[in-house]
Amino acid sequence: MVEWSGADDRLCGFGERDAIVLDTEGWRPGGDPPALGVRVDAAAIGTTEELGLPARDVIVIGDDDRPLSEGTLAAGVHRLTVDGPLETRVAFEGPASVDAGPEGPRLRFPETRSVAVGFSETPTPRETVTVPPTPAGLAAAVTAAARTHRTAGPGRSHPGRRPRTPQVVLEEGATADPEPDDDRPTMTVPADPTAVLVAAPLAYYLGADLLTTAGPPTLGGDALDYEFEPLPAFAEAVGGLVGDLCGLDTALRSVDGESGPLPVDVDGADRLRLATPLERLRVVVDDGSYGGTWPLATYVNDDVENGRYLPYLLDRLSTVYPAEASELDPQALLKRSLDEFFRGETASVEAVDPTLADSRFHAWRGDGTPVDAFTLLGDEPGSAGDGFDVEVVCNDEAMRSEGDVAEVYRRRLDGRSVDVRVRERLTTAELAALFERPTDLVHFIGHCEVEGLVCPDGHLATADLDGCEAASFFLNACGSYHEGYDLVRRGATAGAVTLTTVLDEQAVTVGTAFAELLAAGFAFDRAMALARGEVLAGQDYVVVGDGTARLRSPRGDAGVFELERADDGFAVGYEATAPDAAGRRYRDPFDDRERAAGTTARATLDRERLRELFERYSAPVRFDGRLHWTDEFVDDLPEH
Repeated sequence: MVEWSGADDRLCGFGERDAIVLDTEGWRPGGDPPALGVRVDAAAIGTTEELGLPARDVIVIGDDDRPLSEGTLAAGVHRLTVDGPLETRVAFEGPASVDAGPEGPRLRFPETRSVAVGFSETPTPRETVTVPPTPAGLAAAVTAAARTHRTAGPGRSHPGRRPRTPQVVLEEGATADPEPDDDRPTMTVPADPTAVLVAAPLAYYLGADLLTTAGPPTLGGDALDYEFEPLPAFAEAVGGLVGDLCGLDTALRSVDGESGPLPVDVDGADRLRLATPLERLRVVVDDGSYGGTWPLATYVNDDVENGRYLPYLLDRLSTVYPAEASELDPQALLKRSLDEFFRGETASVEAVDPTLADSRFHAWRGDGTPVDAFTLLGDEPGSAGDGFDVEVVCNDEAMRSEGDVAEVYRRRLDGRSVDVRVRERLTTAELAALFERPTDLVHFIGHCEVEGLVCPDGHLATADLDGCEAASFFLNACGSYHEGYDLVRRGATAGAVTLTTVLDEQAVTVGTAFAELLAAGFAFDRAMALARGEVLAGQDYVVVGDGTARLRSPRGDAGVFELERADDGFAVGYEATAPDAAGRRYRDPFDDRERAAGTTARATLDRERLRELFERYSAPVRFDGRLHWTDEFVDDLPEH
């Protein structure tokens, strides 16, 4: 898990074990630098006049790799590797001069230049905590995770400053008796799996010991004694406290690569930066709200087996709620009666309408198949290769136009080692072999019926596969939910599917938009939420597996513009968020100030300033109900 932050004078990459700081001069997000050429874990895109490389060993990548030395780099594309605490890649266009700095070489450009900086880290296995499959065991696992923090200050709100939490193994006969720590706060909950999981994000963030006991949920320590109402009010209270405390800490913190504390209406900010998390929570309890709409909420049923998802929930700081849902009104899926427009007879899906909290994204571990939430399944993804391997399968002659998504993937992944192949009319054996071999994404276009994915020689039921080595997939076929569900059960990380029948034209529209967003670095659930807004029956499309997964890291922030006509120009909104964005900041594209992720920046611009903005940022923009891309929309801006 690698994160980055960029301020005017420095750019910082955060890894699990180390961090690296690059000095900059006038860093601003945006621009259009050359591609890095390889896959990285996180990528920053911006413009700068200078870039300091904190390492003695910097290699210029080319036909003959060579050390970077003092002098001048000629015009043309240059790519460098920096031998630092994190593997760091840099790409830019020359000319540039290279001077010897106190920490390493320093690049100087004759004028502001677009630069791409990528950070990567070889992952290490998670630590493991083994506990019994009981509520007390789950509480012990939360306690173990809460003791992994490296700082008690507001800096723990930054995702790059929170270590990965331990993997949870549920084992009969294991013990769950962590050594008590009187210096830590204590949180107690009833001996109920749902209550433990609801309490988990707050106990973890506070660094509290979590225990199961009779009576109402409580939180106690030197700075605060608090008694909660029982569920479901307990979940609402915990969700609000997590969001407000992390929001306060995000404003208070000073972290490398950021501009410093943000404006916040709180007394004694300097004192609070030195206070314990529980003391800062006391301010939240007494003084009110400091958080915006939270990125991710997860909904769980009362099953102790959900405890194996604790690392997933805690790493993303997801809030947790009891899974409650009602039967879905069939009209909500806009079922059509004109069967000739649909593509085959589909398997039925028990779709439910979940009761959702005030969050942007939603993960589901309850009964039924939810709309407006992704079904959380599967395990943590493995390590990705250096390049991208995408398979586009068209098994429906009537849908050949959607095969154009191959060009979308090639264009958006341009400059990297990418292999996009188009295959048509695959047999059941050929399609099975495709899912069973390692690949980054399988984009399937065709029919799905009760028996499985339709092939010229029959049906492929993915439940019959020996395993699934494809990391992700999009089954753009009617009623493909069950087939996608089984792909995740057999090893895939995430995928997009349909709940019912979809019109061919809508399938093409959603498929193309989804491919654009996925290849640009948007998380699966964020990409699908945007893509399904392109059609009337968008609720037919859902994500199974890890909705926070990405095909690739975004170039900078994965932000979206909203554009409307206004009396004096154009009202423009910009939001940079993702299902795993808890605690992140982003740079406001209008005034260059930092904001907490999930808050919307707004401005009113005339047509010329709007053009300048869209020339600087490559991002989706929604205008008149349709999704466009700034790099294409800029040549056809509407008149005021």
